[in-house]
Amino acid sequence: MWRKAILLSLREKKLFIVFTLIYTTLIFLTSFFIDVGLEGGFGENAWNFVIIFFLTSLFLSLLYAWILVSRKRRVWATFKCIGYTNKNILVLVSGMIFFTTLVGFIIVIEVLFHYAAIIAYINQTGLNFTTLILVDLVPVVVTSFIFIGVQILAFILAYRKVLKVRPIIALKKVGE
Repeated sequence: MWRKAILLSLREKKLFIVFTLIYTTLIFLTSFFIDVGLEGGFGENAWNFVIIFFLTSLFLSLLYAWILVSRKRRVWATFKCIGYTNKNILVLVSGMIFFTTLVGFIIVIEVLFHYAAIIAYINQTGLNFTTLILVDLVPVVVTSFIFIGVQILAFILAYRKVLKVRPIIALKKVGE
């Protein structure tokens, strides 16, 4: 089922790319401000930004789940017609949401590793950029747990929407 979820999310190219980039940006910014907040920079403003990015990720996760279920109502209804249960469809939807978030994490970690490698390479040339450490790995891990918690709320919304999809929707407009 997870493989099908990944294929379904890759089939929605534009939606997948847009939300992956949004999640990547939110993950990076949340990690950055958690890191700054732990170091004492920006004072209370750093934690205010963390809360703002957390609420934004919550809103966007719920929006993404709602879009996935609403735009593909006919697909979910067709799946129900051929024997898929609500739980099967929920696994597909949650897999799509989780895969999008996971790709965002992978992009953030990849960019941070490349950034660290570039800084290390520049430092070997004699220039000293040791003060340009962007984000530690600990805030990224903390952010990952925050985003997984937010995704659970999106799964709940998706499940409620999937329960409302009726198989008859797949049969509408067949004769037209």
